[in-house]
Amino acid sequence: MNRRTWVGATVAVVGLTIAGCGNDAESDSSPSESVGHSHAGSDLEAPTGATEVETAQPRLVVTDSKSGTVDVVDLTSTEVLKRIDLGDTSKVTMIDKRYAFAVDGEGGRVTVIDAGSWIVDHGDHTHSYVSDPKEIGELSGQKPAHIVPGDDRVASFFDDDGAAQVLDIDSLGEGNVDITATIKADKPHHGVVVPLAGHYITSHSVADPEDARPGSFELRDSDGDKVQDFQTPCPRMHGEAGFEDYMLGACDDGVFKASVKDGKWSSEKIPYSDGIDDTTRPTTFREQQGVGRVVATAGPAATNDGVLVLDSATGQWKHITTPDKAINVNISGDGRSVFAILADGTFHVYDASTGAETGASKALAEPYNWSDKTATPPVIVVGGNRAYVSDPDARVVQEIDYADNARVARTIEVGVSASSLGIAGL
Repeated sequence: MNRRTWVGATVAVVGLTIAGCGNDAESDSSPSESVGHSHAGSDLEAPTGATEVETAQPRLVVTDSKSGTVDVVDLTSTEVLKRIDLGDTSKVTMIDKRYAFAVDGEGGRVTVIDAGSWIVDHGDHTHSYVSDPKEIGELSGQKPAHIVPGDDRVASFFDDDGAAQVLDIDSLGEGNVDITATIKADKPHHGVVVPLAGHYITSHSVADPEDARPGSFELRDSDGDKVQDFQTPCPRMHGEAGFEDYMLGACDDGVFKASVKDGKWSSEKIPYSDGIDDTTRPTTFREQQGVGRVVATAGPAATNDGVLVLDSATGQWKHITTPDKAINVNISGDGRSVFAILADGTFHVYDASTGAETGASKALAEPYNWSDKTATPPVIVVGGNRAYVSDPDARVVQEIDYADNARVARTIEVGVSASSLGIAGL
């Protein structure tokens, strides 16, 4: 089973109900470290330390790179449930819609945080659980950067070690941060390891010592031994997305795609459409599991001219021109809507198939000055039928109902200049 399967993509934040059935287990409203508590009528035993709840209780993970704090915020009450002071952290990557991997590149560590809210798919219904948010451990090495989940594992690549430390996602629920494998690349570089189908697709460096980006990929087995080189090159690779049986990597000359079918591995290059060049190519992908589309800004802010949408099944691109520079983007859980926050402070919703705008609203109090290198850019995350957009200068997060003409449903006072966001429990 793909652990990152989207659950309830069209359900509002405060409207997820559980169709549980079965026994008459007693309920308890407060989590315990020694036992789990299922609600009355549940047909699934609650994990140790967790409490089953009737409706999802999602949480927002907020990092502040300036102060080094990570806050876990209850999205119903907007209360800060837990603040973790890490001293320095640049971003979080959410794993399994529950765990926040907070990266401190300069400090050489990845801190793993259980946000304490999650959903279990139980056939024809789901179960929602909460527990106290907590720090459960950390990984250490030289210059961590890319965190990539897949195949019930998550690989954290440490650039200056030239290696990824791999964790088993199931063990995180038991409070264990135990390294199950270390996958070494050919040498240190700004690389990535993607767990896929019992293997690891591993980036390979280039000969130029001045270029830290990878130039190709190779396949390694579960022990980290090389199985094969992929013959399709990927010059200046940056930006990846992993799925159940394939992965994508953004290159200067197109998108690298490696896939497996019936145990056989292959690679190909998806060419860029007209208008996408080295100044407007993607460098970061946003994706949702189970959705074949990925989205990216059309180049960095200095040269950006809009939003890119790739249908990875057909290889077709949609290049959406925006009225101002697209600073950050994301995509809905069903893959039908694409979101962009622009430098002028407006939030836009586009139809992923046609590129037509379907909604817009003001999300930032003031325009974002992309030329100011000290400014914290806004970010977008998606949970259910809401998009969450940070306004670092105003120290708030806007909750946007993107299906209702991009209406700002509420403004959440987070009290920090959010440098990255994550959603747990949706």
